[in-house]
Amino acid sequence: MPSTFRRPAAALAFTTLATLASAPALAAFVGFSGALDDAGNAALVFYDLGPAQFSDDLATANNVALHSFNVALGGITRISSTGYAGGGVDPYVTLFRGSDRASASFVLSNFDNAITVGGDFVLDTLLAPGDYTLAIGVFQNMSLAENGGGVLSDGFTGLGGPSFFGNGSYVLGITLPDAGSVPEPGAAALVLAALLAAAAAGRSRRRRRA
Repeated sequence: MPSTFRRPAAALAFTTLATLASAPALAAFVGFSGALDDAGNAALVFYDLGPAQFSDDLATANNVALHSFNVALGGITRISSTGYAGGGVDPYVTLFRGSDRASASFVLSNFDNAITVGGDFVLDTLLAPGDYTLAIGVFQNMSLAENGGGVLSDGFTGLGGPSFFGNGSYVLGITLPDAGSVPEPGAAALVLAALLAAAAAGRSRRRRRA
């Protein structure tokens, strides 16, 4: 009679927890779109963070859109631009940690892409939980905070040019870890406790049969 292999409950517990821990994380998505020459775009400021300007092409090319978002669970976050392919701005995008302009600190920008190939890009970065602000402008209108130690309220260079403006539109997406996809630590502990209890009960039954 062929023997039947029974996986010990303790091993099953370990396998179950490993599966929970290694399950692929779902992702939450936040999208931002608009135009730098749209007077109705409430996200716009001028390069000095004053009111957005619309007097001519040079003025609109130095407007910046500020969009805030929250990272609920720390992890790899993807920032992607898709608007350039549709005729939008050649973007210069800067990420700041925080939502208060006076204290929001520089995290990263798409500098490497902007000064080489330009256009749309994808940036993957590890972010801690918290509030963030994404600044979206035209190439060469860079944040002064990027020079080191600065904050969002330092403003931007004001060097954005109409030749990088396209039709003025931008489309940015933020793909971030979703807290709902991660098992609760308490739930994992309950699973482990139940499986270990089952293992103990099985050992007790085997001793009684012996």
